[in-house]
Amino acid sequence: MNENNKIFGIIVIYNQSVEDSVTYKCLKSYGNIRLIVCDNSTKNFDNEKKVAKDGYVYISMNGNAGLSKAYNKGLDAIQKENPEMQGYVVLLDDDTHIPEEYFTVLRQEIEKNSGDIYLPIVQDEVGILSPSIMKKYYCHRAPEDVWSIKQEELCGINSGMAINLQIFRKYRYNEEIFLDYVDHNFLRDMRKYKKKVVILNVKIRQTFSSNTDSKEKALIRFKIFKKDINVFYKKGFWNRFFYYYVITRRKMQLSRQFRDITIMFR
Repeated sequence: MNENNKIFGIIVIYNQSVEDSVTYKCLKSYGNIRLIVCDNSTKNFDNEKKVAKDGYVYISMNGNAGLSKAYNKGLDAIQKENPEMQGYVVLLDDDTHIPEEYFTVLRQEIEKNSGDIYLPIVQDEVGILSPSIMKKYYCHRAPEDVWSIKQEELCGINSGMAINLQIFRKYRYNEEIFLDYVDHNFLRDMRKYKKKVVILNVKIRQTFSSNTDSKEKALIRFKIFKKDINVFYKKGFWNRFFYYYVITRRKMQLSRQFRDITIMFR
């Protein structure tokens, strides 16, 4: 692969050792990408020493600064090393098993010059998490036949998303959004720029924490979710309508899950 198709990776670590990260262990064993580790941990796991020993780039976020800020710091590090922003960046969570086949399929698609953004098929405990569908206002899971999703409705999550670095010569993630909808906001912006999204014919597995959270953790996550989608849906009547719709629906889900009607009034 030539220099224009070089692959970088950004992993965001949160409160664990890189040695315990499924994603980090996968990539370390493959050794075929330039890795940047952005550490959002609030405790010291000696990750800086471990990452440096492995020959990768380590960035401390000095606490949990959120996903968008971590991605932007990682992109800044790539641009410092690679001013022309040649190649591609893969965004990765710390809890996703990435099969080596993923990189084989990704490189094949890049060689075809088939798209600007690449989405693998991500499965969680419920089913297919990504790609997903985002119509004008609302995001939801896709049917099993992801290949039937229209280009103008195609969306997905950050984990495993590969992006042409040329996009980031002038673009950065919206740092008003801390965690949720960072990916949806990015892909909504990319629609405006007419960027092509391609689905990769490869599956990866993710343990999605919100499916297994305790009540206390779920309510903390809900508080973050509420703030983030308030930014995502901040402009216009229909955006505000869908903000209240999504929030109400999430409250109802949590109320049923934990059998606590008081959640509806949070």
